[in-house]
Amino acid sequence: MPTLGLVRRLRESVRETPRMRFTRHGDPTDDDLLLVLGWGNEPQHDPVAWLLDRLIESEYHVHAVTLPTNVWDFDRQYLAPVADYAEDRDFAGVVAHSTGGLIAAHLDLDARIVYCSPWWGTTPSPGVEALVMPLFLRLPTANPFFTVERDVSAIGDLKDPDEYDEGPTGVSPAFLRTILDAQSRLPAFDTDDVVFCTLTDEVVGVRAIGRHAPAENIRPYDGGHEFFASSGREDVFDDLLVALEDGPDALR
Repeated sequence: MPTLGLVRRLRESVRETPRMRFTRHGDPTDDDLLLVLGWGNEPQHDPVAWLLDRLIESEYHVHAVTLPTNVWDFDRQYLAPVADYAEDRDFAGVVAHSTGGLIAAHLDLDARIVYCSPWWGTTPSPGVEALVMPLFLRLPTANPFFTVERDVSAIGDLKDPDEYDEGPTGVSPAFLRTILDAQSRLPAFDTDDVVFCTLTDEVVGVRAIGRHAPAENIRPYDGGHEFFASSGREDVFDDLLVALEDGPDALR
């Protein structure tokens, strides 16, 4: 009779292998910057391309990390590939958005991190979903069959609805379980880092951000989950550059 470990390995062998993608943008002679994107973000998406262009214009050589949208082992499939990529590179700073902010919080890097709407906690589940979610999380599958309610207005008023609708919609019980586990064991916050977030974020849990990061390290803005898809993004980006170079004291 096969052992439980063997059954697990056989089950994982027939799943689609999560693929993480690393791309480089800008002048290689500029300072290297690690940009860990959020769930479903792609470098070619208009708001992400805008952010890349601004970072390149600010004389950064950007190493962008595009995440797979369905993993079942946070440490092995999310954290380890980014840590391995960063190990022999000297980054002048890190910018990490949403799920990328959860990954960056677990990285052991000698560089300042600027978090943008980090996914350190979930938003409360509404209505029937609150009753179904505990049962959903117990299902032993990595099949992304649960459809996430997608409201483009929560992302930002500059987000293209067609581009948004083409993105991933499903999440699996295994994915949410490993995310919740990673959120439950966040390392201590480095007070040299900075967090940008909107207090009306409907995608990630704002309370979790407030519990994990000191108020003096948080720069709130008006807009959606992606500041770079929001009308006030130019002003926010200016402050992001200051925070990246000089830390939280520069924003006080």
